[in-house]
Order: sequence, then structure tokens, then C-alpha cells
Amino acid sequence: MGKQLFYCLFFLFSTLAYSQQWREIREFEVGPMFNYHHTSLYVANNVFEESEAGGFSNSGFEPNYGLGIYGIYYLKPKIGIGAELFYDRSSSSALEEDNHYNSLTFLPYVNYDPFRRVRNLYFGAGMGVSFIQEAPEYGSAVKEEDIRVITIPVKLSASYRIRNQVTFELGIYAEVMEVVMDQVRRNALFFGMKVPVNRVFGGYR
Repeated sequence: MGKQLFYCLFFLFSTLAYSQQWREIREFEVGPMFNYHHTSLYVANNVFEESEAGGFSNSGFEPNYGLGIYGIYYLKPKIGIGAELFYDRSSSSALEEDNHYNSLTFLPYVNYDPFRRVRNLYFGAGMGVSFIQEAPEYGSAVKEEDIRVITIPVKLSASYRIRNQVTFELGIYAEVMEVVMDQVRRNALFFGMKVPVNRVFGGYR
């Protein structure tokens, strides 16, 4: 009886100790995100120029932006599962100034820190869905029915997290599915900042 009681108490205290440790390593962040986007269009060569030559090329980069909110749940210090919801604008130097894409994107992602000696440096990947709110006019080279209203973006990134203060991120967005069928994909290089307001103003250290 005494041995069984000892094992029960040992199991209880072990569980409580593990639960306390688990609470310490679990962290949830939520807040605004701000991205600088260097955007371009990966287009068929006959879209902007009258050419019968095949192939695709980037049409030139333009500065743009992305604004939204994010949330991420760090299961362990080295693994985070999150999602972004943001509005962004995409254009190209080959388009006129007021000719651009506006879209609303929801993108789940995973961050992972593979290093033993380096802390708070994460590599991330994700895939989501974009809802096109506004599309540019391409003229006769593109049929209106070929412009998709929903596309699938992917994200690859590297980020540095200053715990409970801010996360800086550098990466790329690209599209798995063309925004114009068989002719145009959006892509962007980005530099971003995420601020975990729940932890900045929550008294965490």
C-alpha cells in the first residue's frame, strides 16, 4: 500500500512539474504585421509585347506593401505554428501606375529553429489562399475570363524573434496557381515586422 501511494505521489508531482515546464515554453502571440513588398509579375512573353516567342520572364519589380494581423503558437522554443491574414498590393514596372492587383490573403505557416547554439532564428514555410479584390487591365493579350479570383500563394522566410517585443522577417511570396491562367503569376520579395501586442502590453518579460 505504501509503495503504491509513493508511486502515485511521484506520478502526481512529476505531472505537475512537467505541466509547469510546458506552460513556460508555450507562448501565443497575436498582433499587427507590416510588410514591404518588392513585387513583380512572372508573365508569358506575349502579354506585354507582341511576340510569338514562348517562355516566361519577370516583368520588373515595384515597391508595394502588405498590412494585416498574425497569430502564432510556439509549441516549443524551436517550433511555431501560425497564420497571417493580410491585405496586399502587387504591381510591376511593366504596368501603368494605377494598374495593380489588390488581394486579401490567409496563409497558415510553420516556423522552425534548426540550430542548437543559435537562438531565435527561424526558418518558415507556408501555403494559403488569396482572394483577388482588384486586377489590372492587360488589354487584348489577356481574356477577362482567364483572370482568377482565387489563387494559392506559398511563402518561404527567415525570421529573427526578439521575444515578447518584435519579429523581423525576410522572405518570398510566390503563387502555385497562376493569377491569369497559363500566363501570369505574382511574386514578391518582402521584409516584414510582426509586433505581439498581447505580450508587449501583457507584462511579459
